[in-house]
Amino acid sequence: MSATPAHDVIVVGAGPAGSTAAALLARAGRSVLVLEKHEFPRFHIGESLLPGGAAILERLGVRPEGDVFLRKAGARFVCETTGRSATFAFADALDGCPPFAWHVERAKFDTLLRDAAREAGADVRHGETVRGVVAHAERVDVRTEHALHPARFLIDATGQDRLLATLHGSATPYDEFGHAAVFTHFTHLPQAALDDLGDDNDIRVLLRDDGWGWMIPLTGARLSIGLVCRGRATPALLDEGLLQSRLARRWTAGAVRGETRIVSDYSVRNGVPRGPRWASIGDAACFIDPVFSSGVMLAMRAAEDLADRLAPALERGDEADTDFSSPACERAVATFHALVDRFYNTTFARTLLLGDSTGYETRRGVLSVLAGDVWRDDNPFQDMLLAGRRRAHAPS
Repeated sequence: MSATPAHDVIVVGAGPAGSTAAALLARAGRSVLVLEKHEFPRFHIGESLLPGGAAILERLGVRPEGDVFLRKAGARFVCETTGRSATFAFADALDGCPPFAWHVERAKFDTLLRDAAREAGADVRHGETVRGVVAHAERVDVRTEHALHPARFLIDATGQDRLLATLHGSATPYDEFGHAAVFTHFTHLPQAALDDLGDDNDIRVLLRDDGWGWMIPLTGARLSIGLVCRGRATPALLDEGLLQSRLARRWTAGAVRGETRIVSDYSVRNGVPRGPRWASIGDAACFIDPVFSSGVMLAMRAAEDLADRLAPALERGDEADTDFSSPACERAVATFHALVDRFYNTTFARTLLLGDSTGYETRRGVLSVLAGDVWRDDNPFQDMLLAGRRRAHAPS
């Protein structure tokens, strides 16, 4: 017997991608069920946002204020070996790019996005882990430990769990990038650190022989510090490496350290990101690398793109036959793939990011890409990145 779909769309995962898609689809009048295995708030890494995501936050009605958002002006790259550094202010990017972004506490930020989905009318249920998915010609059946949920369309927004990529065996790692990250948080930063940060609150990206590190200021005199490496990440790698740097010791002297955490195997793309009646978005479709903080922005913009085309397809009744591939989103992902490739596998970081010979217009183009303003077609630097992609398996 055929089960009648109880919902237009089931979204698995209530992170930034899933909540964005759910909110926009619900606003468009569609019946949306969100299944999230974790209770919120829950910890998540990925705390630095890009200006390229500002418009979707505004569309969702999420106001960047309170104890969640810390305004940042740009990014500062620092070479620990030579002491050279360079600051990239978003305000100096090509015209049309928002001049700032934010650092966020992801537990609270993700909860705000989840709440936006609920306020739009989506049914968000926590504590429901999906155990199976079966796609039929007329519906998709999603089974949890509690119930069987039939729907007309399924959106996989499960992040690094990669529900459908795991089911289809279609996950392919980016072996040429970082493999693991080890990180911690500090509270009660000393006044010296707060004075150094000033009003700009730039993320610090530290170039090191053993990988690269980040220092991200957060609201409430807190700091996120982590190290990315190509090999195996261990707490000792952080303790005896990045945390021994002059800047880290200055900023964390007298501060209170939190739990040390490790994540790995995150740079992965889904070779089959969509099919009849289903699509993967966010990290479930592709996560390149954390170095340029592009993950949240790319996830939310992909969710927006899918929702804006899925809602009318559901209205027409041809959602199973509609092509939901997105050349614009694929171009954005390809841009960051090319940028990350050059960061890891060429002298790009030290010659262009830290060099003093970059021309004014080239620098503006670099800034626009760093800001996530990668949906435009008038950036020669972005065109150069895309034309020069070296990896045969780079996303198209």
